Amino acid sequence: MLMKTIVRIALMLTLWTGVMMCAIAPQAALAQKSAGTAPLTVTGIRFGAHEDKTRLVIDLNAPAQYRAFTLQGPDRLVIDLPHFGWTVGTITRPTSTLVTDIRQGPTQPGISRIVIDMNQAIAIRGTMMLPRSGQNGDRLVIDYSSAAKDAAGQNQIFGTLQINDAVAGNNDLQTPVQTVSASAAQTVQAITPTRKPSAPQNQNNTAAPKGERPLIVLDAGHGGNDPGALGPNGLKEKNITLAMARDLKKALEDTGRYRVMMTRDKDVYLRLGQRVQIARHHNADLFISLHADSLDRKHVSGASIYTLSEKASDSESARLAERENQSDLIAGLDLSVEDEEVASILVNLAMRDTMNQSKFFANTIVDVMQSHSLSLLDNPHRYAGFAVLKAPDVPSVLIEAGFMSNNQEANKLNTPAHRARIAAAIVRGIDAYFEQVRRNGGN
Repeated sequence: MLMKTIVRIALMLTLWTGVMMCAIAPQAALAQKSAGTAPLTVTGIRFGAHEDKTRLVIDLNAPAQYRAFTLQGPDRLVIDLPHFGWTVGTITRPTSTLVTDIRQGPTQPGISRIVIDMNQAIAIRGTMMLPRSGQNGDRLVIDYSSAAKDAAGQNQIFGTLQINDAVAGNNDLQTPVQTVSASAAQTVQAITPTRKPSAPQNQNNTAAPKGERPLIVLDAGHGGNDPGALGPNGLKEKNITLAMARDLKKALEDTGRYRVMMTRDKDVYLRLGQRVQIARHHNADLFISLHADSLDRKHVSGASIYTLSEKASDSESARLAERENQSDLIAGLDLSVEDEEVASILVNLAMRDTMNQSKFFANTIVDVMQSHSLSLLDNPHRYAGFAVLKAPDVPSVLIEAGFMSNNQEANKLNTPAHRARIAAAIVRGIDAYFEQVRRNGGN
């Protein structure tokens, strides 16, 4: 779509002016270098010991796209970045970090790699790229812990940097390799991994194929150790949302007009940032997050559709967004700092068109649901600062299909017939949205 392409170009331009803190493609980093501006440089490595995790902070001179994952045999934490310079001095680390050595060097043209050798298997708990603020520069933050405490992050790839695994997977690092730990000054031989990093559990093993059909990413809210709202007879929101996502996926694919991807297709936990990254990584045309929350007022029922705004439409929406945004705390990762850092993104020019498209889509869904005689809340199009809606270049909505706190509605949501009605309405709304996009000159 033409407008979406314009928004993406605007987004990339604002990245380099420091307005936004998002992913930067390695090609852009190389182009920046050839244009004469400063290339990416790693300026520091810091470790912080916490009761339940270790925090690794990689100081950078500029924001950068990245990829982080673990390998076993031997145990390693691997961080890939666009080709970087290295000005790191002495690295101090607490004994509890599990680190035995740190190495860095090229892994393929345009890509450099940091390899952190561990004395046991570890799991990544979460990652985030933070922009410079005050005396702190740009920095990549990676939280990890012993795999014995949390094995979920062992088989996931964090970040969206795209590299050729067929090339990078052959060697830990290309030679020569610089050893940067204080304990060993000699050159380290390249190590052939016993396995390549597997795809995250929440993604298909391959990216969605390119084509003219729009790509819809469906996000089943909650999952894993985050059950979401609880309903009667042991019903859990995470199971209702997954069932809705599966039903909607089938309904969309049956039309033959769309490609569909789910952020999760099983009972697994995903960070809010991961859900957004999946949509952006696969160049989604729409992102739909499905939920069914609860209220203290058990008589309230009806669906509602949310779009993103810094200011909530009402106090109830504000409380709902706050509760949803806290789901990452269940997995031990507090993203409140990251949200404060990127709050200004919401009013950035590059996001305005995306937010307008999201609002148009939400209003379209409301109209279709009303025509399908589905129960809706008063003022069903609402808005609040949902973290899962913060993709700056993907129109996104959050659909609250009903309330688990209302026993009658929760039981209806647990029936295929009612979910089919909801899915049919959403499909009609998606059809109407893309028809309007085509009329406005999109693809």
